[in-house]
Amino acid sequence: MHTQADGGRGDSSKGAAEGADPRRWHALWVTLAAGFMSLLDVTIVAVALPSMQRDLHASAPSIQWVVSGYALTFALVLVTAGRLGDAIGRRRIFLWALAAFVLCSAGAGVAPNITLLIVARLAQGVAAGCLAPQNSALIQQMFRGAERGRAFGLFGATVGISSAVGPVVGGLILKLADGPGGWRWIFYVNVPVGAVAFLLGARMLPKVARGRRERLDLPGVLLLGCGVLAMMLPLVMAESGGVRNLWWLFLVGLILLVGFARWERRLAARGGQPLLDPRLVTATRGYAAGAVIAALYFVGFSGVWLVFALYFQDGEGFSPLRSGLAVTPFAIGSAAAAVIAGRLVERFGRLLTVCGLAGVALGLGGAVLILRFGPSDSAVWWAAPAL
Repeated sequence: MHTQADGGRGDSSKGAAEGADPRRWHALWVTLAAGFMSLLDVTIVAVALPSMQRDLHASAPSIQWVVSGYALTFALVLVTAGRLGDAIGRRRIFLWALAAFVLCSAGAGVAPNITLLIVARLAQGVAAGCLAPQNSALIQQMFRGAERGRAFGLFGATVGISSAVGPVVGGLILKLADGPGGWRWIFYVNVPVGAVAFLLGARMLPKVARGRRERLDLPGVLLLGCGVLAMMLPLVMAESGGVRNLWWLFLVGLILLVGFARWERRLAARGGQPLLDPRLVTATRGYAAGAVIAALYFVGFSGVWLVFALYFQDGEGFSPLRSGLAVTPFAIGSAAAAVIAGRLVERFGRLLTVCGLAGVALGLGGAVLILRFGPSDSAVWWAAPAL
């Protein structure tokens, strides 16, 4: 068991964690590489949508599913995948999901039409959604004390960089693979990276002895999955009138999620193994508030990069690469801040969250005002400090 932190410098450092896995930092980099790859695929595709639409002769609503479908299935499996990691083993689920992600990336790259591309992206989103909870769970498993804060700091940097650098990487790939079908390399690039991460993960990720057998809460899985699907589907299909025509699904989703909460409470009360233990919300200090803040943050923030990509390319006539470079300042700032925050979180606690949220609001608000009212020929440069 890990009993104390080693300051993040390896086992020879002062205060090394007694009994800690000596390969834990190497294993962390493997999980971060896989996490970076799966999160990168949320934003890297945005700059390639016009090329895909031309090559595959796709309609605007169908091409939007390449982005939205990935996000939809990603979200649908997160909670269930986390529970499967507890029941079956985080290392095992991580490796299965990583292998599936690589195969689906190759499938998306070779897709001959928009229908098969969407199917591949939906499956790729499932694989990425299974990967994501294993990353944070493995950090919890491998690290303790101050080490854990530093590990999560690196994880936060990975999330920030992958989200912001996606347009840059996508633009660079399209620049190098110019011509028809160049967008396929956005998916092919995952194959060698994922294969190397799989081999290293199989060697370095810790194996944990199986404890008592855990049962998967299938009614909970169905209620939560159907509830999330009903809430998200109208939003995913918004461009084709989803909100207007499918508004009633919001009510269905709300009913299903209320039913999920009641089922989980009843299952926990009789000593069962709920998919999401209600005591996390009711008895764990700060968990409910943190979950609400995180949900609101990502609901508002996740689409920012798609908006920037469309603004710079369609509004300002930027190339995909130049569009991506325009938001690079955010990637640099978020990466540096996340690493530093990981070292300060035990000292300042929630104050870091408050200051971080205020900084994001001020920075994005400033960037919007500068891009809206600043001189068009240099507004991007003026917006860089705000980003």
